[in-house]
Amino acid sequence: NNATEIRADALKLLVMLKRPVPRAAATIGAWLNIFQFLIVMAICTNCLLLVCLYDEEGKWRIEPGLAAILIMEHALLLVKFGFSHFVPEEPAWVRANRVRYVAQAQTVCSQQLLRSISKLDRKWE
Repeated sequence: NNATEIRADALKLLVMLKRPVPRAAATIGAWLNIFQFLIVMAICTNCLLLVCLYDEEGKWRIEPGLAAILIMEHALLLVKFGFSHFVPEEPAWVRANRVRYVAQAQTVCSQQLLRSISKLDRKWE
């Protein structure tokens, strides 16, 4: 019984509960949209907290301090969307390296394909 349990535990630890092999990705994918949404929500939430703290009486009158907070919110959102629009998602050197690696991979694959085809041709002769 103990020997079987030891083997079963070893199987679980060495095979079944193995850490997954990480895969390389070209971009961060959906996380970019999630982070951009979180930025917008953080700006809005922080400005809403400032408004609630500023308006202690609950009268919700547009006073200079409240107007300044709302202008600050719009300015921060404008800066965020400006950066999103003008700053590229990937630097030029990263894009160049990615294109170079793709070209190298295509060259290697085509060379391997040609070798395998030439081996098949030799076998048929």
